[in-house]
Amino acid sequence: MAPIPVTVEPLPPANPVTTPASRPSPPDPTPPEPTAQGGNFIHGLIGLSPGGFSETVRNSISSLTRRDHDATAAAAPQPGADVVVKPEDGNPPEPPPAPEPCLRHLLTLPPEILLMILQRLDFADIVRLRKTCKQFHALASPQQIRILFGPAQLRMQLLGHCKTCLLYDPFRSRLLQPTLADPGYPLASRCLDCALEARDPRIRVGKKINLANFDTVWVCRWCGYPIVEGGAFGCEQMHRFCYKRYNDVLFVFFVLGWLQLGLGIVAAALSWRYYRHSLLVFAPTVTNFILLWICLGFIICRGNMWRTYHWTLVLELAILGLWIPPVYYIATEIANAPGVPVPKTTQATLAMFALNIFFRLINVVGNAVLLFRFDTTQRQRSGIPTWKRPFHYLTTALVMWTYPQSLEQKLPPDFL
Repeated sequence: MAPIPVTVEPLPPANPVTTPASRPSPPDPTPPEPTAQGGNFIHGLIGLSPGGFSETVRNSISSLTRRDHDATAAAAPQPGADVVVKPEDGNPPEPPPAPEPCLRHLLTLPPEILLMILQRLDFADIVRLRKTCKQFHALASPQQIRILFGPAQLRMQLLGHCKTCLLYDPFRSRLLQPTLADPGYPLASRCLDCALEARDPRIRVGKKINLANFDTVWVCRWCGYPIVEGGAFGCEQMHRFCYKRYNDVLFVFFVLGWLQLGLGIVAAALSWRYYRHSLLVFAPTVTNFILLWICLGFIICRGNMWRTYHWTLVLELAILGLWIPPVYYIATEIANAPGVPVPKTTQATLAMFALNIFFRLINVVGNAVLLFRFDTTQRQRSGIPTWKRPFHYLTTALVMWTYPQSLEQKLPPDFL
């Protein structure tokens, strides 16, 4: 008889231990909604989750709840943070005060950098820097400057500066050449502005001056400033702008000259026409007519060398004095007939006589100014006091009225 097989099953342990991994998960009470094929792509297009519409609604509600919670937590003040109180008037709160800036100035730099800065400054800038404080005065000492620049570069720096205003001109085209008589030679260069203000006798109209770069230039006859640049074409002794102004003055002078000549001729013709019977009017007007042409001849033939201002001054005084008797005679006639209306011919003649007297009086004063050789370039100088400037402008206007060609006359003059 064959044996019967017996299967023995192992008994479970007395104390079974259940691990979290072996513990079965509870069943989901909500069964998943069925999804169609390709549902993930379609749900992504319409904004649904793969779990279906109910899962999308639950996720949306939970996200809204979480967003409200985060907003409330952000609005609540954190412990230790500054609470900003909004003012009642609705204006924005004032910003907090800015922090105080750190003190940063030139003296905080290391001495090596300060010496590098000094090496790139001009001599005039170093002199001004030494006057600011004691530290810079000690740093920019003469010994240190000699070491920084060296003897050759330091000499070029000193020669290129004006000794008065410390103007730096590396080309030395605006500095006068120093002479042996100047104190501190050869380091005694002076710029043109300082030389004009000090009334340097070397800067004179009609003379050439020597510059520090060994160049020679003329002094402008209009403004009195040396012609360093901008010389006029056709006139080497004037600037371009000054020569234009001079030509404008010449044009006005010739217009006024013909006007004076016309007034003299008209006044003489009126006196000959209406007062031929009166010797007190006829004789002076004839004499004035002759002297007028003689004076015009002196002006035309004077040239650049002759000085005939004393002769023209005598002629103008004679013409001025000879116009007085005709005016006196006509004024006496008008005064002797108070009830009779004055004829228009008499009024016109008296007006011509008065204009001639006025112009001749200006000519007398202008010739006197020319006779004393007044320097018209002084009006451009800055050292003239304020109360003297109107006098210089007035005398310059008198010279331009009388004879502006006097600016072109050569020196020394020849008096006839």
